[in-house]
Amino acid sequence: MALTVKSSYALRALFELAVLTKDEGKERVTISELSERQNIPKDFLEKIFSELREAGILKSIRGKYGGYVLAKDPKNLKLSEIVKVLDNPLQSYDCITGECKLEINCAVEFVWKRVHNAMILELDKLTLQDIIDYGTAVANLERAKTLDKESVEIDS
Repeated sequence: MALTVKSSYALRALFELAVLTKDEGKERVTISELSERQNIPKDFLEKIFSELREAGILKSIRGKYGGYVLAKDPKNLKLSEIVKVLDNPLQSYDCITGECKLEINCAVEFVWKRVHNAMILELDKLTLQDIIDYGTAVANLERAKTLDKESVEIDS
């Protein structure tokens, strides 16, 4: 029922990809670099990015200097799109897929449909840009704390 590590890895790697291409000006980023920077198994990340490429979320550039870029602006990339490609939450429940044999006699169908709808609605509200903004804010706070500590040490 829960989201898997696959979606978590994807969101972390997409965040890193967006930051590297926007903030550091890279035209493309390799799986190896993303894997190393986010501590994600390279083979697993390759599979994830292959699925995201097929879904039109990423573009791949082949060749010696190849890598990946986002196919969409982070502001327009809903987290629900990413999660549906990789995990499709609650799809193991027959009532969500429409294949329930009990049909009208199922007393818990409404529970799983409500949970599924709530999850997708929340993920629809969030974009990759929201993750980027949050990550940037956290990084800025950490830099400010480091500068404050260094300032205190210098003053001592």
